[in-house]
Amino acid sequence: MPQSFLKRALSGFTPYTPGLQPPDGEGWTKLNTNESPWPPSPKVLAALHAAIGENLRLYPSPLAEPAREAIAREFGLTPDWVAMGNGGDELIAMCLRAFVGAGERVAFPTPSYPLYEPEALMYELTPIAHPLGEGWALPDSLAADEAPLKLVANPNSPTGTWYPRPVIEDLVRRSRGVVALDEAYVDFAPETRLDLLHEHANLLLLRTLSKSGALAGLRIGYALGHPDLIRALDVVKDSYNLDRLAIVAAVAAIEDRDYRRRLVEHVVNERDWLAESLAGAGFTVAPSAANFVFVRPPAPAGEVFEGLKARKVLVRHYDREPIAGWFRVTVGTREQHERLLSALQEVMA
Repeated sequence: MPQSFLKRALSGFTPYTPGLQPPDGEGWTKLNTNESPWPPSPKVLAALHAAIGENLRLYPSPLAEPAREAIAREFGLTPDWVAMGNGGDELIAMCLRAFVGAGERVAFPTPSYPLYEPEALMYELTPIAHPLGEGWALPDSLAADEAPLKLVANPNSPTGTWYPRPVIEDLVRRSRGVVALDEAYVDFAPETRLDLLHEHANLLLLRTLSKSGALAGLRIGYALGHPDLIRALDVVKDSYNLDRLAIVAAVAAIEDRDYRRRLVEHVVNERDWLAESLAGAGFTVAPSAANFVFVRPPAPAGEVFEGLKARKVLVRHYDREPIAGWFRVTVGTREQHERLLSALQEVMA
């Protein structure tokens, strides 16, 4: 695109860069994008197969009502407390469109999910990053910020830090605008903050079925919050933002509670094993409540990353401060972890 056609606000803009996605079936050990180590539930696959038919010529439910109803039942809510999005990323964009006026502030901690800042810039908003404190603690300045929207990941990515109820409740109570609590990884954490929804009308929980639902390829996100907030999101959503197959998969995945429970148990157990193994190999390991571990190698990170990549093992490598030299490693299967450790042994030898 010729530069003259790009709007002035995006001059020199750097978009969000996802983790490397190599072609399927080429033998990579892919531990860089926090995908599920298991396939989707057999009940989800059966529901998808049953849904493939002539009805795909028809538009889906504009509000993805079957999915809203199933999610509401799961969390003891009514459907007017649930909004749907094309992945958690669209929910973030919907929050920016619904709650922040042109040029107004969007506040978030840093380091955190790197989509927050470029997404705000795309809507010509003013991103305000608040550096995390010691031990990746939320800074007091974030709660004091008067931005009409705050985006806070809990557990945080990439650090894996989980903030308990008193910290989040203080943040929400002191905020004049909406707090969108990004709980993409909360199924692997001690608790969700669902318990605060009825007490604070400015709190939104952003969730996803990409992780514990093993449905990253279908892009299904949902928000939980007061009906006034949900109606605001519906005002700005795309017309048919979930397709028919995504709606069917969302219902089947949220209803198969046992499968999600077993997947989460696997991830938590493997997370602990992987963290101990990497610590034993000399890595600095941060506490994690997510489906990944955040670690720093005992050798130059860039060299270790390239050595792993040459052996078809992918992790997420950060080269920006204050996390330069750290890796985020997705929790996978034991076989994947053993291949990672074997490759690390070769690289660092």
